[in-house]
Amino acid sequence: MMLLKRSILLLGMIVFATGIFAQTLADAGEKYNAGNEQYKAKAYGNAVKLYEEALSMCKNLGGSAADLQANVEKQLLNAYFKNGLYNYKKKKFDAAIDQLTKTRNLAKELNDSKMEKKAVLYIARVYSTRGNILVKKADYKGAFEQYNKALEIRPNCINSYLGMANAYKKQGDMNNMMKSVDKVVELGKSNSSAAKKVAKAKKLAFLALKANGAEELQKEHAAKALEYLTAAPKYGKADADIYYYTAMAQMKQKKWDDAIANAKKAIELNPENKADIYFTLGQAYQGKGDNANACASFKKVTSGPNVAAAKYQMEQVLKCK
Repeated sequence: MMLLKRSILLLGMIVFATGIFAQTLADAGEKYNAGNEQYKAKAYGNAVKLYEEALSMCKNLGGSAADLQANVEKQLLNAYFKNGLYNYKKKKFDAAIDQLTKTRNLAKELNDSKMEKKAVLYIARVYSTRGNILVKKADYKGAFEQYNKALEIRPNCINSYLGMANAYKKQGDMNNMMKSVDKVVELGKSNSSAAKKVAKAKKLAFLALKANGAEELQKEHAAKALEYLTAAPKYGKADADIYYYTAMAQMKQKKWDDAIANAKKAIELNPENKADIYFTLGQAYQGKGDNANACASFKKVTSGPNVAAAKYQMEQVLKCK
């Protein structure tokens, strides 16, 4: 009689356990389906929560829920990624990094290298965007911390190097600015999608080199000015200002023929505003000892701040006819 009671009790426990098992598997399926509905509605945060609950149930059930677990994990991976991008667009950077990091980790578990690379790409992009925002606030220390975090996870992050170039420029650090620009150019050589960023970096370098060349000229540092001015055309097409500033620097170094050649190029590119250039051209001819061309050049200085100086050279020094 006692043995019968024990058998009945054991049978009852098995039936009860089987019922719990069936209900739990059904619940996991319901969570998964609910997650799918939220995913379709683009409510990715809600989808993530539901998929995570479904995954937890599947893991508790073990091998019996293997098929369902595989589906849940695949959708959870997509939901993490989509939710990461959503938070990134909303500038919720901490949440974005959290979700994208979970994307990366789960992608590793699932051997999904494509999704892992996408996650790394966007994690680095989030850090870079944070850095750019801090540069605008002149928080350069904080900005470089963000750029370096991006480079730690993705060493070839062009966005970070471009952001660093801009930050160095604003700090007046030309040496490191150029290193960062050159890194952008190097990384962008084999990446057609980075063409705009490469162009932006080159423009940044070109304008900075031209501006610093002009600044060094004002300080009477002709050699340093030429260093910047001769480097500028590597990053953009030389314009009238580049040739004009170069002519002025060469004239200060008594490189008369070079100064004359560059002044003429500046005049060709800037026919509307050339009085100052003609004054420099006249000085170069005068230094060379070509008084006839010096007089001809000074006569064309008819406007601007050098009119009186040109007139003095013609009347008092060169005795132009």
